[in-house]
Amino acid sequence: MKRRLDLLLIDPAATEPETVAYNTVLRIFGELAAYPAFSLRSIVIKCPAMSTDDPLSNAFIESEYAGVISLGSTANVTESPTWLSSMRSLMFEKVFAARIPFFGICFSHQMLADMYSAKVDFIDNRHEIPTRLYQVPRPTRVTDPKMALLAADLKDDDYFSGSRNDRLFREAALETNTWSKSDWQRLFSQDKSATVVDTPKNDRIKNAILKLWPDEFWSQTWHEQEVKKPHGPWSLNIAMTCPECEVDALVHPELPIYSVQCHPETPHHSKHGDRLIKNFLYMCHILNTQNLY
Repeated sequence: MKRRLDLLLIDPAATEPETVAYNTVLRIFGELAAYPAFSLRSIVIKCPAMSTDDPLSNAFIESEYAGVISLGSTANVTESPTWLSSMRSLMFEKVFAARIPFFGICFSHQMLADMYSAKVDFIDNRHEIPTRLYQVPRPTRVTDPKMALLAADLKDDDYFSGSRNDRLFREAALETNTWSKSDWQRLFSQDKSATVVDTPKNDRIKNAILKLWPDEFWSQTWHEQEVKKPHGPWSLNIAMTCPECEVDALVHPELPIYSVQCHPETPHHSKHGDRLIKNFLYMCHILNTQNLY
């Protein structure tokens, strides 16, 4: 199978392009592209909300992708804008079904939840906020081991270095890519009576993820709608949470699908958002070089 050379950056902005987000993703992409081994060639940007044609359908005709990042929007999922139905269908058919890594931010996080039948609605205290928007840095506990890998505490000089952290991340990304929900549950179960598959490789992967697992994740928030926590079983896992937002991140238990309510693409003193984007791009590269789709 041939390598997929591009990253698709979807901007669902309703009024004007998210140029700050473009600059952040392009800068981080460039940091990784400085390494000759980096397998992604370029970033393709599509704006479905501001086009008269169907730019996403065209995008999938033009190229195959090693990964997809989908940004926030001033549009709301509950408004069901005309372009959203096509975008959802293309994500299911061209991205999720093909196991292409997907990373959704804010609006795209809410879109993902809605695609899997969760309720999306306005934040409860929106009328107490003068602008109906807020932008507050906050600590968020990483609660799911799959998201912990994406939020892994890699330093800038770890990527492509062959350092211990680089080796841990690479092996964990490769080995867990095909894991099922039950594989994750068996290895990280809190149930002491659960049967754990105790092999040297599984022990190594578990220890790698635990070693890279951050205690906190700091980023910017700026939204007026959020995902409401389901009351029953759900096909997505809640991967980060905090007092202000119960569903602050999501992962699919069996597909390389991740999303966050916060804005890692917005400059923030913690640099944690940069790390989240950089880890996602690095994971896309790792899976791309192994043709793991």
